[in-house]
Amino acid sequence: MLVHVTAEEPPASTRNGTTSTTTLSSTPFFGDPTLSGQHFRITVLEHPGYVDIITMPEEEEDGRLQFSGYIIDVLEELAKPNRANFTYDLVTPSGYGSLCEPRLTPNKEGNPDDAFGKRYFQAYQCGESDVNDRPKTHYTTDFYWGIFYITPERLKANRFTIPIAPPARATLGMMGTATHIQNIHELAASNNTQNYQICAFDGTAYKDSLVLSFPQLHFKGISYAEDVHTLLHEGVCDIIIESYPVLKQTVLQLYNDNTCIANGKPIGVIGEPLEYGLNYFAFGIRDDLPESVVRTLDFWLQALMACFPEDPDGYCPNGVGSTSQMYNVHGGTGQECGYEQYPPNTDDSGLHVAAIVTIAITPVLLVVTLGMIYHLHRLKHQEKRMKKRFIQQLARNIDIGPSVRQISVEKLSETFQHIGGKDGKISKEDLAKWMNDLHLDFLSDKDFDRLWDTMDMEGTGYVDPIDFFAFLNECDKQFKEVHEEFSSLPKSEKLKLAARRLSNIKAVGEEGVDRMERRNNRRSRFQIPGLASSNPLGSSAAFSAPSQL
Repeated sequence: MLVHVTAEEPPASTRNGTTSTTTLSSTPFFGDPTLSGQHFRITVLEHPGYVDIITMPEEEEDGRLQFSGYIIDVLEELAKPNRANFTYDLVTPSGYGSLCEPRLTPNKEGNPDDAFGKRYFQAYQCGESDVNDRPKTHYTTDFYWGIFYITPERLKANRFTIPIAPPARATLGMMGTATHIQNIHELAASNNTQNYQICAFDGTAYKDSLVLSFPQLHFKGISYAEDVHTLLHEGVCDIIIESYPVLKQTVLQLYNDNTCIANGKPIGVIGEPLEYGLNYFAFGIRDDLPESVVRTLDFWLQALMACFPEDPDGYCPNGVGSTSQMYNVHGGTGQECGYEQYPPNTDDSGLHVAAIVTIAITPVLLVVTLGMIYHLHRLKHQEKRMKKRFIQQLARNIDIGPSVRQISVEKLSETFQHIGGKDGKISKEDLAKWMNDLHLDFLSDKDFDRLWDTMDMEGTGYVDPIDFFAFLNECDKQFKEVHEEFSSLPKSEKLKLAARRLSNIKAVGEEGVDRMERRNNRRSRFQIPGLASSNPLGSSAAFSAPSQL
């Protein structure tokens, strides 16, 4: 299970089947360190949103894998010829390492069937032993790459790069359905710990740290292969402890999967993370590699973490390679499911009996409650509608996948600039002009205003790259829905839909693309399932842009 990437040409983006390109110069700035095309074997560990690993369906027989996610994005940017300039093979943990459970031994034919298998994809300590075990063997690798904590024990065995940011703060936190808890320290000091099933993931350094730091708590070991929602819904866990940014990403994923509720209670990030303990993520490097390898990786990590996307002459012009912009695609707040740490008139068992009786016997409250539910339902439907319309428009400019994580940061940055963000900002007029497309459903004024308010989260009057990426990250369901709809179109309709690709606009300009679409429409007017009405110009809910177009 190995993926080979060369640095002679930028690594291919496997999110949308196209090759990523960059507007950076072909050589580093004068004096910048480089690894001059050296080749490395890298062990990567799966964690949704950070490292996603998929077995390619058409290649299942030879076990080829597709890697994506924030950590992979960072690796691709570091390896480019105009940066650190190195090539690499990606492998999953072998199963042979001294910290693997169960640990494999070679059979007479060589590797056992489950070597490098899925059971080890998320076995962090197993992965680090592939780097650190001595003497070297056929499974030895040069780096381990994932969301690894820097720990004293690991520092004895290998070197680390500088900590990667974001996430800047990665201490341990809690998620689940339990309420009225501020942090892990408060949980350990309370008298109610016996009321909770507290879980932590096996095979991780942080679980070992928890056991030593909080001996009064009993931690139930769980596997990354288990479904988090199932663990919470079936009562296996009431509280799951993990890195704080990882928990926020997990709750966002539950929201996108429509699995927000466990036993009638919303799931969310509980309280605040610890102020102490394991904190920083970094990439592990075999201790016998030259010091120049560490220095070069450190230099380029710092360059991509500190660069200003607005600086056209900097290390990440237009945001290409900026870790902050790559990370915003994967964000999450931890509260997407409606979790409340201190819910009114409730305890951990649900509504007080008095509250239930009050609602039941008070008609006015019942009417108000039903009205609020109806209003929230309409708002939710409106939100889905306007998000889907936005992703449909996005799909007219670039190829999309079933998730935003399958679109390269370069393509998203290019789209941001096309909409109107050449100066780092999209105005309401810019967005209105971009959304004005006769081949797609018109948005009502109310829907457009709701879309704008959702994207302009801080009410600044413009949408910056962070707002843009954060909004896209909340549209996972819509990406999947639109991707499926567009994939089902006949080839001829797909070609018509692709007329407004950014590559076409660059080649012939907006007017040229307009002429191309008019020619296509005269031949046969196309209609996308679930999108355009049969007479879009006659819609009474026509979308009117703030400026006359």
